[in-house]
Amino acid sequence: MATHQEVKVKKTKTMTLSIPTAGKGPNGEPLFIGAVDAPARIKGTLTFSSNYECKGNDIYIQYTAMAVAKWSRRSGKRTYYYEGRQPYDEQTIQLVLPHPKPGAVQAGEYSCPFDFPVDAQNMPSSFRGTYAWMTYKVKAVLVRNFPSTNVVREHVVWVLNTLLPRPEMPIPNAPMPMTRYSGNLKDMVDYICVIPSTMLFLTQQVPITFKVMPSAHQIQVVSAVVKLKQYTQLVVRTGSKKDKKELINIPLKDGWPVPEPNQSWQRTVVVPFPGAPQLTPTIQTPMITKIHILKLIMQVKLSPRNDKHEIRIEMPVAITGPRPPGEPYPAFDLNHHLSRLDRIH
Repeated sequence: MATHQEVKVKKTKTMTLSIPTAGKGPNGEPLFIGAVDAPARIKGTLTFSSNYECKGNDIYIQYTAMAVAKWSRRSGKRTYYYEGRQPYDEQTIQLVLPHPKPGAVQAGEYSCPFDFPVDAQNMPSSFRGTYAWMTYKVKAVLVRNFPSTNVVREHVVWVLNTLLPRPEMPIPNAPMPMTRYSGNLKDMVDYICVIPSTMLFLTQQVPITFKVMPSAHQIQVVSAVVKLKQYTQLVVRTGSKKDKKELINIPLKDGWPVPEPNQSWQRTVVVPFPGAPQLTPTIQTPMITKIHILKLIMQVKLSPRNDKHEIRIEMPVAITGPRPPGEPYPAFDLNHHLSRLDRIH
């Protein structure tokens, strides 16, 4: 006589956050790039499924943007701790689930799309430093009654905001916007240093041009170096901290023109800026300030006695994120750039 055996089905319960993006952040995070005219939108889907009636109430999807500064200082035998938090945004969506009885969720599969806009003009880009960081996070919480613990899933996302305007079609023969720094060596020789703008962006190819004006005295460059320095200041209620870091150091010993009397000369060097996380965009808030200075430091000889001098040009710049995908700035064309430099005197 045949007997019927009951087949036991294994109880399974899953909750996932899916945030698909074309690009990835420095550690594989979903990457979002936004601009003032085209803000990033953190989009994704929450999916919850259970093949049995499980414990739980509703699910809350929370988006947060938070800056944190945290460090310690040793003095004698005591250690002093400093911490500050600066919230920028918080948004929450509630996914209402069917409850056959209080504190229980009916078996089934449930999903909820989410779409959180990011204010590119007023919110910093993601960054992570030793003593401060800016984090964008999406978290889903299935709330359960005590003594059960909540079910939590979360994703850190990487956001790059840009202050660059939308690129327009170039106008033929229009003057190229540039920023120039003028100087004079010992009241004998005038020179200028030219960069495209004081607003630069991550991964940009930045041309730096040094131009010497005609003079009876000649400047001969012995060696030079291009540096990008980052200066950080953190301020919390109980204290403050300053830090500096050298992000770029490119020596330029060879390749300098041989000067001739009463003739101008120039040299352009293209400096590749790193991306995140090596380079943090400029930020100025009450708690966190990060500023950047691009430096050209040159050791030179001045005729007729070949006296040694130093030329130091410091150029404060603001670093921002790149334009969103599909709207990149035109590829850098060195020949086109050099053709415009002759208009600068």
